[in-house]
Amino acid sequence: MNVYDYIFYRMYKSTAKVNDLYPEIPTIIFLSVMIFLNLGSIMLVADDSLEDITLNGIYFIGTVIMFSNFYYFLKNDKYKGIIEEFDSKKRVVLLDILIFIYPFASFFVCFKLLKMPNGPISFTLIGLLLIEIISFFCEKKE
Repeated sequence: MNVYDYIFYRMYKSTAKVNDLYPEIPTIIFLSVMIFLNLGSIMLVADDSLEDITLNGIYFIGTVIMFSNFYYFLKNDKYKGIIEEFDSKKRVVLLDILIFIYPFASFFVCFKLLKMPNGPISFTLIGLLLIEIISFFCEKKE
C-alpha cells in the first residue's frame, strides 16, 4: 500500500463530502500545504539558517510542491485510479486515525516551532476541527 496515495484518498473522501465540484483540486492543495508545513518544521528543527531563504525562495518551494502534487495526481487521471483502488480495499482504522490527526499535528508543530502564541494556534486548530466535524456529519447526496 502506498501511504501517500492513501493519505490523498482519505483526504479526498473527506473533501468530496462537502465539495461536489472537483474535490481533487482542494485535496491536492491541502496536501501540498501539509507537506510545506512539514518541510518548514524539519528545517526549523534542523536549525537551518532560515534567514537565508528569501520570500521568493519560500514561494518557489511552495510552487514546486504544489505543481509536483498536481502533476502526480492529475497526470493521466491517476487520482481516479487511486480512488478506485482504495474503494475496493478494507479501511485501515489505525491509519485513518493517524491521517485524521496529521493536519492538527502539522499545524501545531510548525506554529510551536515558530514560537507563536497559543491564541492563533488554538484558533487554527479549532477551525480545522470544525471543518472535520462538518465533513464527518455531512452526508453527500447521490
